[in-house]
Amino acid sequence: MALVIAGIKGRMGDTNFYQATIKARDLVQGVRAANELDEWTTMSIEDRLQREPDLKRIQEQIAPYIAEAKDRFFGSMIVLVYKGQIYFESIKKWVSEEAPHVYQSVADNIGVITIEGGALIMLDGQHRLLALEKVVKGEVIGEYREQVPNDDVCVIFLAHESNEKTRRIFNKVNRYARPTSRGDNIITSEDDRSAIIARKLLSDGAPLGVRVKGSSDVIVEWKNNTIAVRSTKLTTISVVYETVKLILSDNGVPNDTTSRPSEDELEQYYEYVEKFWNKVLEGLQAYQKALSDSSKIPEMRKDDHPYSLLFKAAAQIALFKGLIAATRKNRISLEEAVRRADQIDWAMSLSVWKNVLVTPGGTMARAQQAQNLGGKLIAYLIAADKMTEEETAQIQREYSSAHGVDIDDPDVKLMPLPKPVVEQVKAVELLV
Repeated sequence: MALVIAGIKGRMGDTNFYQATIKARDLVQGVRAANELDEWTTMSIEDRLQREPDLKRIQEQIAPYIAEAKDRFFGSMIVLVYKGQIYFESIKKWVSEEAPHVYQSVADNIGVITIEGGALIMLDGQHRLLALEKVVKGEVIGEYREQVPNDDVCVIFLAHESNEKTRRIFNKVNRYARPTSRGDNIITSEDDRSAIIARKLLSDGAPLGVRVKGSSDVIVEWKNNTIAVRSTKLTTISVVYETVKLILSDNGVPNDTTSRPSEDELEQYYEYVEKFWNKVLEGLQAYQKALSDSSKIPEMRKDDHPYSLLFKAAAQIALFKGLIAATRKNRISLEEAVRRADQIDWAMSLSVWKNVLVTPGGTMARAQQAQNLGGKLIAYLIAADKMTEEETAQIQREYSSAHGVDIDDPDVKLMPLPKPVVEQVKAVELLV
């Protein structure tokens, strides 16, 4: 059966296109992802017009957004009319000569689109299509799920002229479509609770709302995910976001990025995070110096400076992981944990950090595994006297493994852990 809808006709280069709106339920029923083509399994890799869909992203991110957001919206999808025909009839002849000139001037490109035969294939937007399908079919539940089938979805129809041209269009559409950066997502999200709170930490009067010396900009780098060596910024918004997730998780708050909490909940979550960040900023001398005069940050960031790791992104995340682990089970208070952390030598050049937060070549190790082990080592350094023998033994095994020791060999001697801060302080007190 033919598809007949109102729309407009356009042309870009040598390509005609037709734009219209279609109900979500009709889109789901009539349009298929490229990998559902009967020919898909026999096509060469060159002829497979789209990548395999990311089902996890569809299930956990896109579909919940559609079902749960009252103000849901996304841009036009591009649908290929594969082995079918597109007919367009303008309303020009139906516009009276007595109609205003502005009506007559646009009438040629406004009319009725008729699509007959073939298959409708999603050329750009398959993740949105599959997410809509899950919502429309009730596989994903949300407050607005029942309204979604009646949503108007904007679609651009293209005729399939050749595989080569279709592939080229698909390639260029996806190559030149710049995805939002992680920083952009944190700055703009109104549903991700951690992003909302991370932004609030940068507001006037908030812990990280301090201005860079001689500038109106805040001390957190929010435009980029990295910091230049000579930057006077304390950290990045990406790091702040990660610390917020860690703190909220430790307080039993789930990491939900699709559903905005109530204002009361946000206020409570912010209190958790603000208190934690204030303790860190107030208790670490390095950060006190940085907040009072940001021009000192580049010097403190140098690899051989006693504070250098405290100004490296990966180590900052490890610090928060370590503080959280040290205070878990009421081992010690956050104030005490930060006080002890202030006694640590944070010089990146020290051997204690090698193969943990620092690679053998002397650069920062940015992998998640490095941050996790770094957090455990920091927790040990500041709370070893409160840990069980089993906990200490596990950290030693991981520390030794990171240094290349075969921890599964019963005859191999594990590497000794560095002296905890408490033991170092006691040793100094005995000498005095």
